[in-house]
Amino acid sequence: MMKRFKATLPLTFHYSQPSLPPTLLPKFKNKQCSNDYISSLCRQKLYKEALQAFEFLEGNTNFQIFPSTYADLVSACSFLRSLDHGRKIHDHILASKCEPDIVLHNHILNMYGKCGSVKDAGKVFDAMPERNVVSWTSLISGHSQNKQEDKAIELYFEMLRSGCRPDHFTFGSIIKACSGLGNAWLGRQVHAHVLKSETGSHPIAQNALTSMYTKFGLIADAFDVFSHVQTKDLISWGSMIAGFSQLGYDKESLGHFKQMLCEGSYQPNEFIFGSAFSACSSLLQPEYGKQIHGMCIKFGLGRDIFAGCSLCDMYAKCGYLESARTVFYQIERPDLVFWNAIISGFSNGGDANVAISVFSQMRHKGLVPDEISVLSILSACTNPSTLYQGRQVHSYIIKRAFDCIVIVCNALLTMYAKCSNLYDHLLCLTI
Repeated sequence: MMKRFKATLPLTFHYSQPSLPPTLLPKFKNKQCSNDYISSLCRQKLYKEALQAFEFLEGNTNFQIFPSTYADLVSACSFLRSLDHGRKIHDHILASKCEPDIVLHNHILNMYGKCGSVKDAGKVFDAMPERNVVSWTSLISGHSQNKQEDKAIELYFEMLRSGCRPDHFTFGSIIKACSGLGNAWLGRQVHAHVLKSETGSHPIAQNALTSMYTKFGLIADAFDVFSHVQTKDLISWGSMIAGFSQLGYDKESLGHFKQMLCEGSYQPNEFIFGSAFSACSSLLQPEYGKQIHGMCIKFGLGRDIFAGCSLCDMYAKCGYLESARTVFYQIERPDLVFWNAIISGFSNGGDANVAISVFSQMRHKGLVPDEISVLSILSACTNPSTLYQGRQVHSYIIKRAFDCIVIVCNALLTMYAKCSNLYDHLLCLTI
């Protein structure tokens, strides 16, 4: 059994409101039934209930957990991103007579990576008596997901030296690491490995390459990878449509959106709709945007916050401020990004009073404006009649220490200049 670093955590779980009546659980008269029950809860994605069942059954002297049930419980901790619970399950495994096989080890390794503890993952990995491609990939993915891309790449080359061949999941993780580092040269090197591998044609690896190249601004390389994907899934289409839109190829973005619809294999999700609305916004094509809006409603995404934010921005930029307002108020809980989008839309549309009113509503609802918020509202204060509101925003900027940000200071100078307030304009220059 692998050695475990010293742990002093308790081995039980405590929930304030158990979902499972304890009186139901003693009915299990053998180990198989109780293990099957926990595994069944996990298959139904009732992860908290599965952990609760484990707690209740743990006190039964006849209760013994099978390795497969341990794997289900560890996976539940991964899904819940609960590091404390994961550590407790791990401790329970080590305190039991269970000898973890490579499958259970890999579940534990993956759990630590998903829960953000790559240090624990590394200790589990180092103590494993045997490793396979899943073990290496879990450790690489854990570092990549936790912003330790350098270590992920180091592990990738260590994996190659060990003789273990990467699969499409490995390539997906390491390509994301290259993307996170902004290292196009290394990304191309990994791309060469993908082409030589047996799993190089798998959509997971190819979709990751498409996203990486679009992030690097290499749209031709991204399109080349995309065009060679034999079975394009929703992620393939979404990556390419978003890539074109983000890099300013808006006609191409909408062209691929139409092509995806014509092929009829997939229904657009909220992210693809968001990219399509952004393309319509850049091209100032509100009529086509309205058609896509209708399609979005038809597919049940009319109130989605991600698609709605891009839609709201499109209507505002195209001068349809009332439509933008309607979309905004249909969203149940708009986040800060959404509020910023509507404020910016009204500011750019020349409706300063509404922009200022929305800014006030946002603060009243308890959201804390960021520098994007104040930049948007300052752009609305463009004449002497809005000088009072501009000064209020200036006070807020000082309170939040945003006056240390150069772009915010420049916006203040511009605001005072447009409001014909020379004194405050000169005062800002001396700060």
